[in-house]
Amino acid sequence: MTTESQRLDEAREGVLDRMETGRRLVHYGTGAAALLELAMLAACIVLVDWGDRGQVLLFLIFILSYFIIVLGMLALAGHVTSATARILAALDSRADEAS
Repeated sequence: MTTESQRLDEAREGVLDRMETGRRLVHYGTGAAALLELAMLAACIVLVDWGDRGQVLLFLIFILSYFIIVLGMLALAGHVTSATARILAALDSRADEAS
């Protein structure tokens, strides 16, 4: 194995390690954000005057608009995951060709 291919393999391993670390940080951050959002939603539910139809309507509109944003974020996460999988597959196939 040449030194150039060894350096390339080391660079690939470094990039994959950094990607894995970043993925873990994103998961921890997402979990923390989800807990914070849940606490704020619980506070909204407690603070809404359910006898006032205007507040109930505003709360309903808030929930519906928030739901659309969450769906968009989930779609984006799916796209990024599939793009990353394609990149990793391409790197893996190149590693198989080199050996």
